Amino acid sequence: MNELIKITERDGQRAVSARELHQFLEVGRDFSNWIKGRIEEYGFIENQDYEVFAQIGENSNGGRPSKEYALTLDMAKELSMVEKTEKGKQARRYFIEMEKIALQGKLLPSNKNKDLQLELFDLIRANLLKGDLVAVAKEYGFNKNTVKSVLYYNTYNPEIVQALYHKALLNKNKLRHELETMIYELKR
Repeated sequence: MNELIKITERDGQRAVSARELHQFLEVGRDFSNWIKGRIEEYGFIENQDYEVFAQIGENSNGGRPSKEYALTLDMAKELSMVEKTEKGKQARRYFIEMEKIALQGKLLPSNKNKDLQLELFDLIRANLLKGDLVAVAKEYGFNKNTVKSVLYYNTYNPEIVQALYHKALLNKNKLRHELETMIYELKR
Protein backbone atom coordinates (compact mmCIF):
# COMPACT_ATOMS: atom_id res chain seq x y z
CA MET A 1 0.00 0.00 0.00
CA ASN A 2 1.32 3.46 -0.91
CA GLU A 3 2.20 5.83 1.91
CA LEU A 4 -0.63 8.35 2.17
CA ILE A 5 0.42 9.90 5.46
CA LYS A 6 3.82 9.40 7.06
CA ILE A 7 3.76 7.23 10.18
CA THR A 8 6.80 7.64 12.41
CA GLU A 9 7.99 5.69 15.40
CA ARG A 10 9.11 7.51 18.53
CA ASP A 11 9.94 5.84 21.84
CA GLY A 12 8.40 2.61 20.54
CA GLN A 13 5.09 4.34 19.71
CA ARG A 14 3.77 4.91 16.21
CA ALA A 15 2.67 8.47 15.56
CA VAL A 16 1.29 10.73 12.84
CA SER A 17 1.89 14.45 12.35
CA ALA A 18 -1.38 16.28 12.93
CA ARG A 19 -0.29 18.92 10.43
CA GLU A 20 0.26 16.29 7.71
CA LEU A 21 -3.09 14.66 8.52
CA HIS A 22 -4.81 18.06 8.32
CA GLN A 23 -3.22 18.69 4.94
CA PHE A 24 -4.19 15.24 3.61
CA LEU A 25 -7.79 15.57 4.81
CA GLU A 26 -8.05 18.93 3.01
CA VAL A 27 -9.85 20.47 5.97
CA GLY A 28 -11.30 23.92 5.27
CA ARG A 29 -10.22 25.43 8.64
CA ASP A 30 -6.69 26.57 9.44
CA PHE A 31 -4.57 23.97 11.20
CA SER A 32 -4.30 25.63 14.63
CA ASN A 33 -8.05 26.16 15.06
CA TRP A 34 -8.87 22.73 13.61
CA ILE A 35 -6.60 20.73 15.95
CA LYS A 36 -7.50 22.73 19.07
CA GLY A 37 -11.21 22.44 18.25
CA ARG A 38 -11.05 18.69 17.65
CA ILE A 39 -9.07 18.10 20.86
CA GLU A 40 -11.66 20.01 22.86
CA GLU A 41 -14.72 18.61 21.07
CA TYR A 42 -13.69 14.95 21.33
CA GLY A 43 -11.89 15.08 24.69
CA PHE A 44 -8.46 13.91 23.53
CA ILE A 45 -5.87 13.80 26.31
CA GLU A 46 -2.37 15.24 26.00
CA ASN A 47 0.45 12.70 26.51
CA GLN A 48 -2.06 9.90 26.00
CA ASP A 49 -3.66 10.58 22.62
CA TYR A 50 -1.16 13.15 21.39
CA GLU A 51 2.01 15.05 22.29
CA VAL A 52 2.70 18.72 21.65
CA PHE A 53 6.12 20.11 20.84
CA ALA A 54 7.55 23.29 19.35
CA GLN A 55 8.55 23.23 15.68
CA ILE A 56 12.33 23.11 15.50
CA GLY A 57 13.91 25.53 13.03
CA GLU A 58 13.07 28.98 11.80
CA ASN A 59 9.49 30.15 11.64
CA SER A 60 8.91 31.39 8.10
CA ASN A 61 6.41 33.97 9.35
CA GLY A 62 8.65 35.23 12.14
CA GLY A 63 7.27 35.41 15.67
CA ARG A 64 6.59 32.44 17.91
CA PRO A 65 7.51 28.92 16.87
CA SER A 66 4.54 26.88 15.71
CA LYS A 67 3.20 23.98 17.75
CA GLU A 68 3.38 20.50 16.30
CA TYR A 69 1.20 17.60 17.40
CA ALA A 70 2.22 13.94 17.26
CA LEU A 71 -0.98 11.87 17.23
CA THR A 72 -1.44 8.24 18.16
CA LEU A 73 -2.81 6.10 15.34
CA ASP A 74 -6.07 5.75 17.26
CA MET A 75 -6.49 9.52 17.45
CA ALA A 76 -5.54 9.92 13.79
CA LYS A 77 -8.16 7.30 12.83
CA GLU A 78 -10.82 9.02 14.91
CA LEU A 79 -10.02 12.45 13.46
CA SER A 80 -10.17 10.99 9.97
CA MET A 81 -13.52 9.40 10.70
CA VAL A 82 -15.14 12.55 12.11
CA GLU A 83 -14.28 14.56 9.00
CA LYS A 84 -16.98 12.53 7.19
CA THR A 85 -15.34 12.98 3.80
CA GLU A 86 -13.97 10.59 1.21
CA LYS A 87 -10.43 11.67 2.22
CA GLY A 88 -11.28 10.94 5.85
CA LYS A 89 -12.53 7.46 4.98
CA GLN A 90 -9.40 6.85 2.88
CA ALA A 91 -7.10 7.96 5.73
CA ARG A 92 -8.94 5.83 8.30
CA ARG A 93 -8.68 2.72 6.11
CA TYR A 94 -5.01 3.49 5.52
CA PHE A 95 -4.28 3.64 9.27
CA ILE A 96 -6.17 0.39 9.88
CA GLU A 97 -4.16 -1.33 7.12
CA MET A 98 -0.87 0.04 8.51
CA GLU A 99 -1.76 -1.32 11.97
CA LYS A 100 -2.43 -4.75 10.49
CA ILE A 101 0.91 -4.71 8.70
CA ALA A 102 2.72 -3.61 11.87
CA LEU A 103 0.98 -6.31 13.90
CA GLN A 104 1.96 -8.99 11.38
CA GLY A 105 5.54 -7.75 11.57
CA LYS A 106 5.51 -8.20 15.35
CA LEU A 107 4.00 -11.67 15.15
CA LEU A 108 6.27 -12.92 12.40
CA PRO A 109 9.94 -12.71 13.30
CA SER A 110 12.43 -11.35 10.79
CA ASN A 111 14.53 -13.93 8.95
CA LYS A 112 17.52 -13.26 11.22
CA ASN A 113 15.39 -13.63 14.35
CA LYS A 114 13.67 -16.69 12.92
CA ASP A 115 17.06 -18.32 12.24
CA LEU A 116 18.17 -17.55 15.80
CA GLN A 117 14.92 -18.94 17.20
CA LEU A 118 15.29 -22.13 15.15
CA GLU A 119 18.86 -22.50 16.41
CA LEU A 120 17.67 -21.99 19.99
CA PHE A 121 14.97 -24.65 19.59
CA ASP A 122 17.50 -27.07 18.08
CA LEU A 123 19.76 -26.55 21.12
CA ILE A 124 16.85 -26.98 23.51
CA ARG A 125 15.71 -30.20 21.80
CA ALA A 126 19.28 -31.54 21.84
CA ASN A 127 19.48 -31.10 25.62
CA LEU A 128 16.05 -32.33 26.68
CA LEU A 129 15.66 -35.84 28.04
CA LYS A 130 12.78 -38.28 27.79
CA GLY A 131 9.98 -37.13 30.08
CA ASP A 132 11.12 -33.49 30.22
CA LEU A 133 8.11 -32.21 28.24
CA VAL A 134 5.70 -33.69 30.77
CA ALA A 135 7.86 -32.47 33.67
CA VAL A 136 7.96 -28.90 32.31
CA ALA A 137 4.21 -28.95 31.67
CA LYS A 138 3.50 -30.12 35.24
CA GLU A 139 6.05 -27.87 36.93
CA TYR A 140 4.87 -24.68 35.21
CA GLY A 141 1.18 -25.57 34.81
CA PHE A 142 1.19 -25.74 31.00
CA ASN A 143 -0.76 -28.12 28.79
CA LYS A 144 1.55 -30.93 27.57
CA ASN A 145 0.36 -30.58 23.96
CA THR A 146 0.96 -26.83 24.03
CA VAL A 147 4.52 -27.38 25.29
CA LYS A 148 5.09 -29.92 22.51
CA SER A 149 3.65 -27.51 19.94
CA VAL A 150 6.01 -24.75 21.09
CA LEU A 151 9.01 -27.10 21.10
CA TYR A 152 8.38 -28.05 17.48
CA TYR A 153 7.84 -24.42 16.49
CA ASN A 154 4.14 -24.72 15.61
CA THR A 155 3.16 -22.00 18.09
CA TYR A 156 5.09 -19.50 20.18
CA ASN A 157 4.81 -18.81 23.90
CA PRO A 158 7.74 -16.99 25.54
CA GLU A 159 7.01 -18.46 28.99
CA ILE A 160 7.13 -22.01 27.65
CA VAL A 161 10.29 -21.29 25.66
CA GLN A 162 11.94 -19.96 28.82
CA ALA A 163 10.83 -23.01 30.83
CA LEU A 164 12.13 -25.40 28.16
CA TYR A 165 15.40 -23.47 27.91
CA HIS A 166 15.81 -23.60 31.70
CA LYS A 167 15.22 -27.38 31.74
CA ALA A 168 17.60 -27.96 28.81
CA LEU A 169 20.27 -25.83 30.50
CA LEU A 170 19.93 -27.80 33.74
CA ASN A 171 20.31 -31.04 31.79
CA LYS A 172 23.36 -29.72 29.94
CA ASN A 173 25.03 -28.56 33.15
CA LYS A 174 24.26 -31.87 34.88
CA LEU A 175 25.73 -33.81 31.95
CA ARG A 176 28.82 -31.60 31.91
CA HIS A 177 29.28 -32.14 35.65
CA GLU A 178 28.90 -35.92 35.24
CA LEU A 179 31.43 -35.94 32.40
CA GLU A 180 33.90 -33.88 34.41
CA THR A 181 33.48 -36.29 37.33
CA MET A 182 34.08 -39.29 35.05
CA ILE A 183 37.19 -37.69 33.55
CA TYR A 184 38.50 -36.87 37.01
CA GLU A 185 37.89 -40.47 38.16
CA LEU A 186 39.64 -41.87 35.07
CA LYS A 187 42.70 -39.71 35.71
CA ARG A 188 43.14 -41.12 39.22
